[in-house]
Formats: sequence, C-alpha cells, structure tokens
Amino acid sequence: MATITFPVPSTTTSRFAVAATTVPDGPADLLRTADGPYLSHIAGRLGTRQLQVAREDLAHLRWDPGQIKAARPEDRQLARAFNDAEQFAVVTAFAPITDQPRAVQVARAAAYAIAEATGGIVADLVTGHVLTPSAHERTRFVLADRWLGDVLPPFRANGRCTAADPGVDPEGVNGCACLRLRTRGLRRFGLPELQITDVACPHDLTALNVLRTTARRLLTDHWSWLATGPAVRDRTIPDVLDLAQSDFNDFWGTTRRVPLTPPSPFQVHLSPLTSRLIAVGPPAHFEGTINDWLWGDTLPMGLHDTQEPPTPNPLPTAA
Repeated sequence: MATITFPVPSTTTSRFAVAATTVPDGPADLLRTADGPYLSHIAGRLGTRQLQVAREDLAHLRWDPGQIKAARPEDRQLARAFNDAEQFAVVTAFAPITDQPRAVQVARAAAYAIAEATGGIVADLVTGHVLTPSAHERTRFVLADRWLGDVLPPFRANGRCTAADPGVDPEGVNGCACLRLRTRGLRRFGLPELQITDVACPHDLTALNVLRTTARRLLTDHWSWLATGPAVRDRTIPDVLDLAQSDFNDFWGTTRRVPLTPPSPFQVHLSPLTSRLIAVGPPAHFEGTINDWLWGDTLPMGLHDTQEPPTPNPLPTAA
C-alpha cells in the first residue's frame, strides 16, 4: 500500500468578520459582557494571539467583502448585506494546532457574540461564506456546523449541461464531467483540503457526501495522531481509506443511525495533488469511471440522498 506525506503546521490562523451598520472603536469590549458556554474561554484568551478583535473600515481592508458568498440559497440576502457593509469587526485566532478545534470554536463564539450585540452578520473568512445567525456556538464540535465550506453546486451547471438523465438513459451516467468539488476549512486543523473532479451533474450530492465522510475520518485520525505528541511535523497516511457508517454519522454529529444500506464500509483512494490538496476517488481495483462508482451500488445508499442533518426521532408523548 502506498502512502501520502504532508506537512503539518505548528499553528494555523482562522478569521471571522462581523459586518454591522455601526461597529464601536473597541469591539472587544462587547465581549466582556457576553454570555454562553465560551465566556470563560473568551475572557482568558482575549487580547492574546489566540483571540484578537479589531475594527476595520471598508477603505482599509486587506480582504474583499464582495467575495463572501452564500453557501445556501436561504443565505443570499445575508451575503448581499455583508457585501454592501462598510464597517466590520474582525476576529482572528492564531493558535497551536494542538489547540484545535477549541481555538476556532472560541473565535467563532466571539464573532457570534459581537454580531448579537451589533445586529451584525458573521462570515467565515476561511470558507468565504456567511454564517447563519446564532446566539451561541455549541460546545460539541460537529464538522457539519459550517466548518467545511462544502457547497452543493448548481445542478446541471446552471442549465448549461444537456447530458442525459441517467435515470432514463444509462448513457447519462457518464454524460458530463461538469463538477469539481473542493473543501475549504480543513487547513485550519492542519490537514490538506480535499477535492473530487470530473463528476457528472446528477452525482453531485453523492460526491459531496464522499468528501464529507472522508474529511471527518481524516480529521478523527489526525487528532488521534496529534494526541500522541509527535516529534516530527510531517505526517504520513495510507493512500487508501476504509470508511464506515460511523464516519458519515460523525460528520453530522448524530447518534441516530443514518441508513447507509448496503454496503458499508466502502473504500476511497487518496492522491496527493500538492502538499495542501488531496484528490479523492474510487479505489484502484474499481473497474469503471468515477461516475460509475458514484452512481452504482458500491457506495452506501445514504450517500446518495442525505443532504441535511438527520432528523432525530421524536420522543413518545404521554396520552
């Protein structure tokens, strides 16, 4: 079995921005009265490199608010308002890799608190997306909580793709290669980003869920490796991953069984593109194209149709 080696940084930087009509000169003061489960963490880190807050005006920005996008259709109005804003509070966390994910959770909790105090809109400058307003950052880390920058692209390439529907015409399985999906956000945890390419339009959700499952598994293994206190800053992993239903469940942060039936587990092959980017595809022994793999019965059924967090089963009520 071949391996992949990539550098692991000792520190990473995450940045969140809050766009508001009025941002005070000292936005950090807004955090001194914040509440929620991260209050003590914010107080202990504020003013250090692990949590810095600054007011920035449109004329002096080193980043472009017009590049902030909506990850979901329902966020488009928020994105437009963010794009048009002129005042911002920027939260920066420059933290050791061993302090993740707590460091980025504290920073995002601080950004949410400032947004709540100013009536502002939060954006993740790593993923490039606006975030849905939230009063508090939940204490448990869940990758599906907008950490991955995973976006389902416009189906059929916004109407430009005319490939046949594989449900009607089998030739449509490989009818196009419109899609390239790439994660944005794994780098803040010290991992390369993941990419899958040459995907036909009808297989977009399946490809996205393959990336999600792979990312969650790599992150789980990565934190286990960091916990051993490695003396080197290069990490070597196998180029083949066996993924299971638990990896998909862990992405969503659910204890409810997501119906990945059958088969489970399944295997993916990893190919290094650069030191910061890894391609994900079918295992070497698979006979067929990447679209045959995504459309066929090799992958669990749950990857084909799960787009939102699984709904918890309701508890029975008394008569």
